[in-house]
Amino acid sequence: MRRLLCLLLFPSLAFSSLVETPFGEIEGFEHVTEKGIPTHVFLGVRYGQSPDVHSRFKKPEMVEKWAPFVHSAKHFGAACIPFSEVVIAEDENYSEDCLFMNIITPTLSGKDLPVFMMIHGGGYEVGSSTAYGYKRLAERVASEGIVVVTINYRLGPLGFFSLGDSVSPGNMGLFDQTLALHFLHEVLPSFGGDSSRITVSGHSAGSCSASALQFSPHSSSLFSQSFLMSGSSLSEIALSESVVEESKKLAKELGCLSGSSAKTIDCMQERTAHEIIQAVTKLGTTRRHTNILKFHPRLDGDFFPHSIERLAKTAPKKRTVQGAADQESALFVLYEEASFISGLTLSAPDQKRFSRENLVDFIETVVVTDHEHHDSASAFRRHLIEFYVEKDEKKGDSEFYLQRFSDLASDLQFLIPLYQELQIKLANNWPSYLYILQHAHKSFPRDDFPITGAYHGDELEHITDEIVLHPLKADEPEDHVFGSHFVKAVVNFVKNGDPSSSSFSWPLVSKDHPFQHASITANISLRKEAYRSAAVKLWLENVPKSVSGESLRKSRLPGAEALIVHTEL
Repeated sequence: MRRLLCLLLFPSLAFSSLVETPFGEIEGFEHVTEKGIPTHVFLGVRYGQSPDVHSRFKKPEMVEKWAPFVHSAKHFGAACIPFSEVVIAEDENYSEDCLFMNIITPTLSGKDLPVFMMIHGGGYEVGSSTAYGYKRLAERVASEGIVVVTINYRLGPLGFFSLGDSVSPGNMGLFDQTLALHFLHEVLPSFGGDSSRITVSGHSAGSCSASALQFSPHSSSLFSQSFLMSGSSLSEIALSESVVEESKKLAKELGCLSGSSAKTIDCMQERTAHEIIQAVTKLGTTRRHTNILKFHPRLDGDFFPHSIERLAKTAPKKRTVQGAADQESALFVLYEEASFISGLTLSAPDQKRFSRENLVDFIETVVVTDHEHHDSASAFRRHLIEFYVEKDEKKGDSEFYLQRFSDLASDLQFLIPLYQELQIKLANNWPSYLYILQHAHKSFPRDDFPITGAYHGDELEHITDEIVLHPLKADEPEDHVFGSHFVKAVVNFVKNGDPSSSSFSWPLVSKDHPFQHASITANISLRKEAYRSAAVKLWLENVPKSVSGESLRKSRLPGAEALIVHTEL
């Protein structure tokens, strides 16, 4: 009683939390939530061995036992080095020795709590688990009887460099995430967690990663369900061979590219991390393309021994919640702060004069190119111009064309890959729930922006400490009601395998209603029809009639081979 009173009166006074694991003892600290609930926090828990120069671009290895020493876990571990020096923050510690995780648990007794592992986003090129913090995750998730885990993984060229062969296949960052799951299977009983009840989640590239982990034979048996926030492994930003070309450009810039992949890798290992990220900066951090990212996963024949469509047939079927915001790519189009990672970003003056000609040029020179689509390019362009430009066109209205530009990017980067993944799962009897975020936050000052709705990352601040661009305001109750709906769905799904609440019954997608979804605003409601049903029909039905699935798979939609056409839209 005296201890509890002390915690309530002096929440900043943290007591030590000590646990015994198969690797040795770990010492963290107690954190009391705003509601007065004690939780145990362990920061910077090492799960991968400290690398040397020869382990760069290779699969990670499990940390060795540290006993008889005590592993101090009271501070965040080093963040993985991002892809460019333009995003280096002066107040953060970066290192190639960065394979750390953070664990937040409501109790150290018992061994049957569900587990929520959240993978950070950042386009596979920036970010760290430090950004998610621990306070809000403790307040909103761990306090509900859930063990929360956040992880680091290698980023940019250090995590995804690939020469496209068995010597340098890439996907090291995905193997890092897989190693984190293996480590959790060893230590979760020490933190009250049940390794058979792990939900893997993530946002943006973290969601794309969690999506990939569902299907790979290296990882698919290591967790039971997934909660995917704004990202699918079937997006071109998450699965493309373009990383090979970018890797070769980087190796050439560093004077390392040769006819031998082994010699190229040897040379790249001799370069310092600083030299590598300097070279990325010199070459350019992004590109004007729907696939804005330069370093990301690819079909490597190892982590992905086959296509996602084929892997979905044999992987353990998982219960899944996944969804997207209704204006995902508006963040990358309108916010100049995003220009370091998005070649689609427009300055304020360019937004005001964005024209029909600009939109048509983007379609004709970026989305559909002759060298990628050959004989079908003309028909492909006609489909897109008719839909994104001419349909209900408001001629001369820059805001209209800007909205359609953002719609096209959102459809290709997020929405259509999400729907394709859901249809693949539905065809293989994976139980899946779908949501669309449609709440325009009043906390976020976007009065000057012509696009209204939920932007990429708007939900993050409701569940983590990360502030994407602007902090939530206490005096905007609808924003907090929206957040309550979303967090409740996460908690209920992690604990029960069903995101439904006492006030909302959330059905699975089905063959009769393949796109039914929860529309989440300050209210939550069920919609039977597909969100952006006309765009769904365009990409899942009309375009495949003119453009081969193989052509789409290689250049725009990695899941195009498994397009399932529905006529009830």
